Amino acid sequence: MRAIVIAATDSASSPVVVLAVAGALIAALLLAEVISAVLRGAGRRRWLWAHLARRTRMPVRALLVVVGLWVALGLALDGTPAGVDRVASVAAVAAATWLLLVVGPAWADDVLDRHRMDTPGHRHARGSRAQGAVLRAVVRGVVGLAGVATALAVLPETRPAGVAGLALLALVLAVLAGAAVPWLRDVAAGLELAATDALRLDDVVAVDDVWGRVEEITPTSVVVQAWDDRRVVVPARRLTQEAFENWTRRSADLVGGVDLDLDPTVPVADVRAALLRAVEGNDLWDRRVAVLQVVDATGGRVRVRAVVSAPDAPRLADLRCDVREALVDWLARTYPRALASGGASAAAPGGQHAAAGPGVPDAGRPPSPAAPVGPEGVAGPGKAPGETTVLVDPRKDSRLFTGSVFAVERSQAFTGPGRDVLAERDEVGA
Repeated sequence: MRAIVIAATDSASSPVVVLAVAGALIAALLLAEVISAVLRGAGRRRWLWAHLARRTRMPVRALLVVVGLWVALGLALDGTPAGVDRVASVAAVAAATWLLLVVGPAWADDVLDRHRMDTPGHRHARGSRAQGAVLRAVVRGVVGLAGVATALAVLPETRPAGVAGLALLALVLAVLAGAAVPWLRDVAAGLELAATDALRLDDVVAVDDVWGRVEEITPTSVVVQAWDDRRVVVPARRLTQEAFENWTRRSADLVGGVDLDLDPTVPVADVRAALLRAVEGNDLWDRRVAVLQVVDATGGRVRVRAVVSAPDAPRLADLRCDVREALVDWLARTYPRALASGGASAAAPGGQHAAAGPGVPDAGRPPSPAAPVGPEGVAGPGKAPGETTVLVDPRKDSRLFTGSVFAVERSQAFTGPGRDVLAERDEVGA
């Protein structure tokens, strides 16, 4: 390019061409620096712009210099020579291809970083990043082939080959696009999830009445680790078209309820006091919410709902079970007929119930045989002959996510993406 510019300058024998070339070079370099400065300024808040400021500096310079020299020579010479046009066209195509090969992968990296794909310890996340690397390689190949074909098409001698290459490339892309329309829709849905920041890795979500942790995000699907260690694979397109619950979108605190159908003769105030006693001594309660409400009264039964709060989903799940167990145990001891099924018990004269209902022994029924409680066969309630005595820890043996080392390890997978991510979301949403 430089030799052709010098030849054109010599043939013109005019300082105008030299001034035009010098002015074009200076203007192109200044404009490139302005663009770089703008990108660096934007890069103080976003990684993508800082990365582009570093990686696109040379391609932008090359493209602006080629275009600037091309325009300057055309103005100074009243039309550029054919050789200059050819070389400038090829150089412009090469510089534009170079720029696209830098911008495309950078944008893909920014989308992946939104989901913390490079977080240490996330095996599945690293697998998704490998898939993203394959996709970037394909994009690079397509852009490179398109650049070569375009460069051949701008030269008269190789134009047929370039046009044929572009046509073949367009045909291949059309066939692939037609065969991969469902896949492309899922990819577009995945990009939409990334752009809207609807969910991230380690978010706790609920889909189809199944709650769990977002374990993996691929370009086409989201893998949810359910609370019982099942893996639910949800197409990304479905998450953009239907509603789903994100329990850790801004915070991990949750509120849950426990419903009980009671006999209408049970004093609600006593049940409410029993609820407060149950949560006051429970280490899972975060002391935010502990409310008992009557939410329904139909069919001769009263439905009460105990609403409690916990710092995250695992502790809330165990807390609800603890509260349900405590209330059932208290009702069984204090109001034995409160939970009897089949509607409210009819009160007989003298305050006696006419029917006890299933699960409650009748007064006139003979007592069941005594059962042993110890390994030596000593009689006692709740055991059958020959059964072995076991020690039961109420906290360890009644909780799935707390109470033991293994339970705590299990719960750590469902506590959310972390305070740093929640704080970042608050800043973005503010």
